[in-house]
Amino acid sequence: MSDTPDPRDAIDTAAALFEIPLQPEWREVAAASFATVAAAARLVAEFPLEDEAEFAPVFRA
Repeated sequence: MSDTPDPRDAIDTAAALFEIPLQPEWREVAAASFATVAAAARLVAEFPLEDEAEFAPVFRA
């Protein structure tokens, strides 16, 4: 058994919370997108930073 939550449960919960009508045929695609974003967020959150790391004062593109 995996400790990773099923993204389909999160999609159903979010759709209900925000009162977004979710067509059954959209559910799997939305769950796949959610899982991809969650995996990317996990990589960012787990990236090690030194205690001395500081935020950049200005961000420019």
